[in-house]
Amino acid sequence: MSDLSKRSFSRRRFLGEMNCAAVGSTSVLTSLLNLQLTGNLAAEGMNDDEEDYRALVCVFLAGGNDSFNMLAPMSGEARTDYEATRGGVALPVSDFLPLPEALDDGRQLGLHKRMAEVHNLYTSGSAAFVCNVGTLVEPTDLSGIDAGTARLPSGLYSHSDQLAHWQSSTPDQRNPRIGWGGRLADLVQELNGNSEVSMNISAAGRNIFQVGNSSTAFNIGLGGMPQIKEWGNPEFLSRRVAAESLMNQEYASVLERTFASAKKGAVETGESFQEAYLNGTPLTTVFDTYNNYGSQLKAVARTIAARKALSKKRQTFFVMATGWDHHGSLEEHPDMLAGLSEDIGQFYNAMVELGLEDKVTLFTASDFGRTLSPNGGALSANVGGTDHAWGGNQIVVGGGVKKGVYGVYPDLALGNNLDTGRGRLIPTTSVDEYYADLALWMGVSPTHMSYVLPNLHRFHNIIGGEAPLGFME
Repeated sequence: MSDLSKRSFSRRRFLGEMNCAAVGSTSVLTSLLNLQLTGNLAAEGMNDDEEDYRALVCVFLAGGNDSFNMLAPMSGEARTDYEATRGGVALPVSDFLPLPEALDDGRQLGLHKRMAEVHNLYTSGSAAFVCNVGTLVEPTDLSGIDAGTARLPSGLYSHSDQLAHWQSSTPDQRNPRIGWGGRLADLVQELNGNSEVSMNISAAGRNIFQVGNSSTAFNIGLGGMPQIKEWGNPEFLSRRVAAESLMNQEYASVLERTFASAKKGAVETGESFQEAYLNGTPLTTVFDTYNNYGSQLKAVARTIAARKALSKKRQTFFVMATGWDHHGSLEEHPDMLAGLSEDIGQFYNAMVELGLEDKVTLFTASDFGRTLSPNGGALSANVGGTDHAWGGNQIVVGGGVKKGVYGVYPDLALGNNLDTGRGRLIPTTSVDEYYADLALWMGVSPTHMSYVLPNLHRFHNIIGGEAPLGFME
């Protein structure tokens, strides 16, 4: 075991996790005590090898992706149910590329034909689909909902609430402020070097996902770290000197000292990042940056290329673009799927160029799925888009991914035992189970998973070390 893994649990981290006791209750306290007693880092399988690098890239489809028009049945009764339920928004079989293997029950699924890059990654063994995933407080069925006894996520079907719950994995909290990626970073950030730049990098501004108790997100622009306006301009030199003088002064007021210190630290961190970013391994992979995902993923790829200069062995990244809330029409949905697939394919190619395709895993998330029944009704002449729903399908891409369809692809007939109305399907896989596979791959030990995912124990016993779904190598 490396020296890093023998480090004692720091006082700062202990206090940080105590402040989060409300998130994980007794299980978190147990984790803290275990850490103190054993003196082990709350991660396993990690060492000092500079190639021991792993990163997660969250691609958030803000608005709620209609993922049952992304991954749909190709034939038989399942196809008949799809067409009957989806009505005017159903797509023809010719709009889908069949997956090479049928499900265990014989159903054949197809991926939208505009997602050729993701389909190629799947057939080559570097992508997986996780089906009917959603926020759950506890295992839930229709009888519990009908009886009013089921504990449901707060703000169900609300964009802001469900976006927060997907990023926090604490759906029983109305306004979560801490994310599961931040809690993961609280545990594994000690593996990284002395760089002041956070291991959590956002190309999409502030988010809940990357906020922990002792870890924060570092926000970058689409071209890397946005510099202070005119900071490097020689004509601005006198004002820069004045600004630096203000930051370097010794203030009597604690508030003034803290503010000046924070500003100075932010400037120094930004300059450190920019230097590493600009001098990282050059990339020849071409990104189409006409949409937000392409620009953000290009910035993420260049940041990963600078990982050694930033002294990082573990990182998380967050990218997000809006526009997936198709109430009035799904006409633009195929174009958006095509752009997403193209960007994912280009990002994977960049990881291959860096020799890191096995070390970086990209995964999608979205507020919620969409109603199977279209707005206006399946038989209406005025069929529009689809409304807010619950469970949906997600994509995972990377060389460490085990190809397959995971979770349960649901019955799409209206009135089935998951249908809460209009095809709003109760998730059969919780976000906790989905994320647990990723957290284990990042090195979080089963013993301390309750800190990262405090609700996981309601769905899966992780102590034995077995991943809930098993889509990661």
